[in-house]
Amino acid sequence: MPRIRYLLVLTSFIATPLLAADPDAEGCKDFYVSRLTGYSISDCTQSDFDSFVFAEGQTVATEVQGKIVLNRYKQPDDAAPNSAVKVQMNYLNALQAGGWTIVFNNPDLIVAKQIKNGEERWFQLDDNGGSFYDLHLAQKAGMQQSVVSSDDMASALNRDGRISLHINFDTGKSSIKPDSLPIVDQIAALMKSSPALQLGLEGNTDNVGNPQSNEALSLARAQAVVAAVAGKGIATSRMTAVGYGQDKPVADNGTEAGKAQNRRVDLVKK
Repeated sequence: MPRIRYLLVLTSFIATPLLAADPDAEGCKDFYVSRLTGYSISDCTQSDFDSFVFAEGQTVATEVQGKIVLNRYKQPDDAAPNSAVKVQMNYLNALQAGGWTIVFNNPDLIVAKQIKNGEERWFQLDDNGGSFYDLHLAQKAGMQQSVVSSDDMASALNRDGRISLHINFDTGKSSIKPDSLPIVDQIAALMKSSPALQLGLEGNTDNVGNPQSNEALSLARAQAVVAAVAGKGIATSRMTAVGYGQDKPVADNGTEAGKAQNRRVDLVKK
């Protein structure tokens, strides 16, 4: 993960002397874009993988999945309150100076996007009351699969007969990304520890594209996992690859988070 560089927000609009800001709420900190001088974070939420809908107009919006942060900022109660216009102009200037693209801007919110160091970042300023405001921030990413141990896989297969694995592939391709190779290692370890075990590997996609191409892609991805496991010394005769495309969703394809869950390879005990 590239090191996060914070964008310093211009504060030239604020001419009034500022009182010391209150302490930030526990565990809260700036993310990509810093606060205006004199503000503290009164509350925050963050998730390593979730989704948020960023406005791109009055009737257009983009749902972004990845690391999602909400920071709520406020001035001290006894400070002379800044105007909402002052807050908005500070952020517009700072974002433009920092190379962000302003996607949408009206008196109620600012939405901006930046591609930097290969990362897609999103920003939204809203609920701007001058003395308080919210920043919604996102770092777009694909679904990250925690490495499930071979013992956990065995337990799930014995209990449920199957387990879903979110193995990352190149977009529209069947090449397994390096960050998912540890999952392949655990599948191989599982099969080595249970020499009689036979598995079906079922590829699944979201509903982007057409059903025919998705079925072919899901099969190619299941076959890629079979080949990778076979490369660890497991006989291909113990594994069967099949592709179901978009026909077996486990989540709502109407959201980016749901689509990420549907892009998976299921291991099924035979």
